[in-house]
Amino acid sequence: MLISTLYRGLTYCALPLAKCYLRKRARKQPDYLKHWDERFGWCRYPAPEKPRLWLHAVSVGETAAARTLIDAFLTENSEAEILLTCMTPTGRDTGAKIAEHYPGRIVQCYLPYDNPRLMAKFFDETKPVMGVVMETEVWPNMMQEAVKRRIPVVLANARESEKSAGQARLVASLMGPAFASFTAVLAQSQEDAERLKALGANNIHVCGSVKFDIRPDPKQVELAAKIKSAFKKKVILLASTREGEEAMFSPHIAEHLEEAIFLVVPRHPQRFDEVADIFKRSGCRVIRRSEDPEFAGLAEGPAVLLGDTMGEMSLYCALSDVCIMGGSFGQFGCQNLIEPAASGSPVLVGSSTFNFAKAVADALAEGGAVHAAHPRDAVETALSWFVDGTLAERSRRALVFASLYTGATQRQMQFVRGIWAQETSKMS
Repeated sequence: MLISTLYRGLTYCALPLAKCYLRKRARKQPDYLKHWDERFGWCRYPAPEKPRLWLHAVSVGETAAARTLIDAFLTENSEAEILLTCMTPTGRDTGAKIAEHYPGRIVQCYLPYDNPRLMAKFFDETKPVMGVVMETEVWPNMMQEAVKRRIPVVLANARESEKSAGQARLVASLMGPAFASFTAVLAQSQEDAERLKALGANNIHVCGSVKFDIRPDPKQVELAAKIKSAFKKKVILLASTREGEEAMFSPHIAEHLEEAIFLVVPRHPQRFDEVADIFKRSGCRVIRRSEDPEFAGLAEGPAVLLGDTMGEMSLYCALSDVCIMGGSFGQFGCQNLIEPAASGSPVLVGSSTFNFAKAVADALAEGGAVHAAHPRDAVETALSWFVDGTLAERSRRALVFASLYTGATQRQMQFVRGIWAQETSKMS
């Protein structure tokens, strides 16, 4: 009780610091200066026009993963709408692209910071029938205010790394009630389920990851085939690279630039210019998709291709023959390797994989992924696959890995469907 009271008090003290944080982030990403009224409760949040599902996905990856649940829910419930919340500008942009497919049925705003007054205002004005929170976004005041209003909330596609679980255990008296407040917890794996149970979660079900159900965008795949038809060499994709990783790879890419086409897609858009400069300093010519959409400049000679656009990972994966997975060579826990595997690209991963530990282990077991100890090893291994005759088989194994674990969306929708039906029946 004492730590909960202290936490609530600290959330008031932290609000001025949150403004400083947003200003700092805005130096590299000006969109952090937008929509402060939503973050701090200075607005009137959008009221529902139809029975409303609230879905919270913190950023790009979680929002992209939520697409399968959004599609399933809106297809089944033609008279419902979704309030889609996030915490980052890139997450909001990703959500906006999804909303384009459902005119008038998806409303967007930022979730306010986890302060009791702000959360109370948010729920009182948005009035969701129920909530779905993606993956790891567990906030004590958010859950407490939802419980007060008898709003059932599901933790979907739930995962909990050992590192995060250890941090949560340090404040068990604060986080335990928050985890216990979920109506259902839909875990990605048995390991996630056990860690979530230890943190206080109840009604846990292992459903797998909806990320295995994400299918490549057909229009982007078609465009990739057109672009790739002009390429003279195989393509190595460095997908979702994080800060520091490009500098690790740049000398090895520069060394082998004549042997393959290297396509680099940074995780965060505010780093596009920085990443271009890193490769230029290594002596590489850089062709940016934003300036040369079909990379026609390759006809003039070797260059690093920079995927400096958002929402086109299906395109970049379809262009690739092998994928080196970003986030796994720095200490970032790896990014989503399922998407390139689903496009038939075998994956090379570094040693940091805690965010996707189960998926990486399964990919390694199926032969759809291989560990690389060092960026140099990753580049040289990828190049070796182009000449040793194993690429086709590795591609097949990547596809097998991606297809073996589909169905999580429908398994998770069973619980969402049941709770939604129960809650909407009370409204009639």
